[in-house]
Amino acid sequence: MSLKFLSFYLIFTSNNDVQNSLIFGRDINTWLVYVLIFFCFTFLAFAWVWLSGFWVEKKSGKSIQQPWE
Repeated sequence: MSLKFLSFYLIFTSNNDVQNSLIFGRDINTWLVYVLIFFCFTFLAFAWVWLSGFWVEKKSGKSIQQPWE
């Protein structure tokens, strides 16, 4: 396989290049929705861990300090 052959299928310059193509059986708009859902879940998980840690520290009664103090 030559590099020119692979670049035709693997290198895109914009979303418009794959507008009518299927990637693993799904179109690009479906993949964009999946990415947004994934980012939403990862943000919620990050926020939950951060807020629960903050709540536990605040409930402990000790003053909240920087990690290096």
